[in-house]
Amino acid sequence: MKNARLFIMFLLLFYMGTANAQNNDIGDTIHAIHYNIHLNHINTAENTIAAYTEIKLVPLIEDLAYIPLELKDLTVDSVFIDGTEWNFTYTDDVIRLPLTTKADTLLVGVYYHGQPFHEDWGGFHFSGDYAFNLGVGFVSIPHNLGKTWFPCVDNFTDRSSYDVFITVENGKTGVGGGLLVETTDNGNGTTTWHWKISHPIPTYLESAAVGDYVLYEDVYEGMEKDIPINIYTRPSESAKVAGSFVHLHEIMHFFEEHFGPYPFERIGYVSTAIGAMEHATNIAYPHFAINGNTSYESLYTHELSHMWFGDEVTCSTAEDMWLNEGWATFCELYYRTGLYSEELFRTMMRDMHNDVLKKAHIIDGGFWPLNGIPQDVTYGKTAYDKGGTVANTLRAYLGDTLFFDAMTAYLDQFAYQSVSSYDMRDFLTSYTGIDMGGFFDNWVFTPGSPHFGIDSVLVTEGDASFMVDLFLKQKRFGYDFLGDDNIVEIAFVKDNFDFVTDTVHFSGATGHSVKFIDFEPRAVLLDPLETTNDATIDSYRFFNQPQDYAYPEVIFKIMIDELSDTALIQVTNNFAAPDTLKTPVEGLRISPNRFWKIDGILPEEFHAQGRFYYDAVTVWDNELIIDENDSLVILYRDHPRNDWHYVPQTRIGNWNMGYVYVEDLQLGEYTPAVYDKTIVGVPENTDAKKVKFYPNPAKKKLTIEFAERGHYTIRFYNEKGWLLKELTVNGRHAVWRWEPYEVAPGILVAEVINNGKSIATEKILILK
Repeated sequence: MKNARLFIMFLLLFYMGTANAQNNDIGDTIHAIHYNIHLNHINTAENTIAAYTEIKLVPLIEDLAYIPLELKDLTVDSVFIDGTEWNFTYTDDVIRLPLTTKADTLLVGVYYHGQPFHEDWGGFHFSGDYAFNLGVGFVSIPHNLGKTWFPCVDNFTDRSSYDVFITVENGKTGVGGGLLVETTDNGNGTTTWHWKISHPIPTYLESAAVGDYVLYEDVYEGMEKDIPINIYTRPSESAKVAGSFVHLHEIMHFFEEHFGPYPFERIGYVSTAIGAMEHATNIAYPHFAINGNTSYESLYTHELSHMWFGDEVTCSTAEDMWLNEGWATFCELYYRTGLYSEELFRTMMRDMHNDVLKKAHIIDGGFWPLNGIPQDVTYGKTAYDKGGTVANTLRAYLGDTLFFDAMTAYLDQFAYQSVSSYDMRDFLTSYTGIDMGGFFDNWVFTPGSPHFGIDSVLVTEGDASFMVDLFLKQKRFGYDFLGDDNIVEIAFVKDNFDFVTDTVHFSGATGHSVKFIDFEPRAVLLDPLETTNDATIDSYRFFNQPQDYAYPEVIFKIMIDELSDTALIQVTNNFAAPDTLKTPVEGLRISPNRFWKIDGILPEEFHAQGRFYYDAVTVWDNELIIDENDSLVILYRDHPRNDWHYVPQTRIGNWNMGYVYVEDLQLGEYTPAVYDKTIVGVPENTDAKKVKFYPNPAKKKLTIEFAERGHYTIRFYNEKGWLLKELTVNGRHAVWRWEPYEVAPGILVAEVINNGKSIATEKILILK
């Protein structure tokens, strides 16, 4: 009986799995070759449609029991197969048509009507006398919303051609994807607009918009052919189109030059109440963005770039949305190198990258691999912005020439197909001859971001050149992983401050590379041109005179008051744990997730203050500064071989937010740290009116200030109670200074005795 029960349970599970596959994986059972969509009546007063859609499809599995089609929240009037009316069921947004005979190709027709579904963003919308669709929903899961206005196979992989017939009142316009085939006056006060798109696309990229539209027409002389430009707007916006789209031709040329010929038959935008959405050749573009100037140029550029990344080649699953949105985000920044400047692109990429490191894991609820983003954050910061930074990093990894050649070939290879991140990896490996496994493991398939740093540099003069030994290290922000086959750029700085760049290849936690150059470098900088978007934010600047300067995005300001010659100063905010204290000190904790590095060239006569920002209110230091018992300091080291130590500084602000001013800024590393006042520095039995100890923590000097002159004995004990030092203070001075070089770093307990009576005790932290 036991075996029989197991067998029956197996059969039930098998049947349930098969049924579930037919219900939920419709794209595995049928393929739609072509859609004829007839929007026969669009009632903008009642927010309803009446329509008929004809689908030419083929079964993908043997003995298919029924044909499933998705249609959401509409009423099905009747269904036909090859012209014969057919029985059907319609539940859970799926129409099911039972099959009694086998057929290679079927023509299914569905008549339906009702109020179409929409969420706040995606779906089929009505706005006054206008109606339009947006092909995906941010809230709906699955996200595809072609099903809101026609029955379909609604996923990212089933691609079809389309004819769309939109019947509207005379005087209104119906706009669809592709080319306008004809308009037909029906003789009853309505006109039918027939649009045809021949290139196969997924359902979410087909579109329809209806309203009182004015057409702006132009022609772009493309790489392979002349391409019509159609921009449909409300009458009130028509005079603003030329000003808003003034650079459209240049942007098109830029994209064709970098990614190959435009892959569709028309460049099209249609003005809608909300958007933007990359419908193929008919981008839904929000009214507010057509304002007569270029303030929203990057928005229409982002959507235009989707014609390559997203429409021509589409992600195969929502979890791989970075293949669409990450690349479009990269494009919306990168086009500025052609129209404006490399510096503007670098600034905007730095801003976005900084935002990713600070916020993406918070906004999206965790650190996610780019190819495994949960569907509740498909359209979040990870897919868009981090995806854009990784695309930019891939550019640095391959170099511009190979990168753009490879991506053009990728788009050509997978034209009008859907792909995964694995497909991209394997293609790039094949095309470039470089094993891309390490890059994709480190940047795409693993959460978090790698962090690269220079540990040390050794320069040796030879007979004809200088040998530079470079020692690098890798850490990670957000996940425990170390990548292989890393490529990072370094710059050797010449006497005239020119940069000579090269790359270093290494795997794992540390790397070593030897370079031979024909000059002695005055400095060696890591990626000063910010080509790789690892877990760092940095920028450099030349200084020729004393000045104050706030470095962008690294929450650091320099105040130079003495400068005898040119200084080059690179500041890096590292989103990675600093190296730990070589000699741990009880009560002292250093930041678990960030530190600064100051690198470059300082002249002999140089003095500056450095202002470092701390913030436990937001994301910067909330893991370090827990409560008001944590007192923040900045620790410094000039080289990784040395330990962190205290330097003279002043803190301005509250316990959880403010600035620390380091009095004498030098090259090296600086990290936020806190000492716990419940362990260190709390007066245990100190009459503050009689005696003060400062600074606390102390390094080179400890000041003891008495309210009254007198004869005092000061005893210093370690935490075990052993007497380490005894000082005798006469009555000549009220302030005494002691240099604690004789004692090891750590916590001391100071006891002050006057006339044989203990008048004060206090814990003091001694730093190296």
